[in-house]
Amino acid sequence: MSDICITEKLTPAVCRKKLENGINKQEYTAVVKTVAGMPEKDFAVIAGVSQRTLSRLKPTQNVPPQTAEVTLSVLRIYQKACEIFGNEELAQKWIRRPNSALTGRTPVEAVKTRFGAEEVLDVLTRIEYGIYA
Repeated sequence: MSDICITEKLTPAVCRKKLENGINKQEYTAVVKTVAGMPEKDFAVIAGVSQRTLSRLKPTQNVPPQTAEVTLSVLRIYQKACEIFGNEELAQKWIRRPNSALTGRTPVEAVKTRFGAEEVLDVLTRIEYGIYA
């Protein structure tokens, strides 16, 4: 997303508003490259959209709602990880590394569903409070 979105605290109410307005292809691409650190085609599978659909979108066109929701989930998790680990680099490493508490999936992979995103946030909360995760 834009720098404003990355630094803006993404509460559920803010996310709901962003979903109503839509997330454009340019913002989606920024999250994929900056936060997820993976090729767009790989993230498209996680986000529930075909790479072909994404490639047809102009930078100002909105991605499908499911894709926008997954993108916002990744951003929320990234923000929480930055708070807990103290910097962006450590947060990005954690998000991209397989996690045994997530049955070996990376946090980015787990975000594919709403329940997976909740699970990742639970793991981060346990880390925050010093509970083995």
